[in-house]
Amino acid sequence: MNLDLNPEIIPSMSIITSILFLVSLAFFVLLSIKSTFQFQISLFIGLYVLGEIIEIKELAAFLSIPESLGSQIHVGATIFLTFIIWIRFYYSEKGIKNLVDNPADTDTQK
Repeated sequence: MNLDLNPEIIPSMSIITSILFLVSLAFFVLLSIKSTFQFQISLFIGLYVLGEIIEIKELAAFLSIPESLGSQIHVGATIFLTFIIWIRFYYSEKGIKNLVDNPADTDTQK
């Protein structure tokens, strides 16, 4: 099995990856219109796709932006995702405590 890669194929693979990211973002945005969490995840995917597009060397040279900007956007997207998940976990824990501590919600008075 020969796994030699042609150097001309590698730039086109990053373009294909970016197109696949955009397709997944479009599907997710269409599905997330009613849900806030899914909308937040679609923002994360959008930031990640933006970072991926900026990492394409031909586009970065055309726009005259630094090469490391795409990686920095990826890190920002990851921080954004961490923040979203942490906030949702915090409020879910707080909601669980409120449900358990409220005696009116229990079924002991049947």
